[in-house]
Amino acid sequence: MRVLIIEDSLVLRRLIQTCFRDFDFEFDSQRLPHSPQRIGGFDEAGMVLIGVYQPLTIALGIIRRLKDRNRPPVIIALTTDTRDGSIEAISEAGADAVIKMPFRPDELRNAATAALDRDQ
Repeated sequence: MRVLIIEDSLVLRRLIQTCFRDFDFEFDSQRLPHSPQRIGGFDEAGMVLIGVYQPLTIALGIIRRLKDRNRPPVIIALTTDTRDGSIEAISEAGADAVIKMPFRPDELRNAATAALDRDQ
């Protein structure tokens, strides 16, 4: 499966890849763009992991654009903003799962597996 990681931190991108080392995933990554219209990476990614930080607007716009694709990917949002309103906004934008950081590797794997299973 093709997986796109949209995250500014190289360390976090590597940690995410390490969490899924036993999965048959092909990774691509990019930094969070300044505009939701500038989504790079795999056009047909099966899963996208995105870092969502303040302000939320860019990441929420990216999530919405990804969900508008002909074959939308499963989207896992990673955030340090744990306020109820923020988590709700991320979910309403279309994220299939929201993981609060810091996270445990098994928590990320379980959320991704459950979201992929629901998408089947």
